[in-house]
Amino acid sequence: MKLIYTLTLILIANVGYSQSAAPGVNQVYKLLRSSINQTSKKSISIGSGEWLICNQDSAFFKNDTLRLYDNINYFYQLSKCCDFIGWTFYEKNAFVQSKSQICNEPSSMSIQTEYYNIQVFSKDKSTFMFVIKQGVVFGKFEIINIKSIALANNNSSKIIVLKRFK
Repeated sequence: MKLIYTLTLILIANVGYSQSAAPGVNQVYKLLRSSINQTSKKSISIGSGEWLICNQDSAFFKNDTLRLYDNINYFYQLSKCCDFIGWTFYEKNAFVQSKSQICNEPSSMSIQTEYYNIQVFSKDKSTFMFVIKQGVVFGKFEIINIKSIALANNNSSKIIVLKRFK
């Protein structure tokens, strides 16, 4: 009986310890700022420093959990996704959204001329991101975690995991 009690206690302690804290507001803004790759302040280079979200079967609009990847090679190497929503940040809290597909020749991209802003904040030990379009909140997300995954040829991809809420 002691053995079962001890094993249960160890299991509970390990599960509690393995849960990571939500990323901080500064960590999120720093990561987004580091992805900005704009050569001119007068124009926005779409796709430069872009964060990609798989939009297979309209997943961007339907799924509760979204994953943003900062390296398209992730999809060439580890995924079967063909359709994407891209967020190209030109300021730490502002981006332009694009749609692209890579499986049919020729590859194509369409760009929405609408601009989006984000607001990142912490509340009750969680970090949240509001996506705002023309002053109206367009999407509300909890930032679950930020991680990095190794790719071929010593490359990597950062991944931001968002959970949609209403």
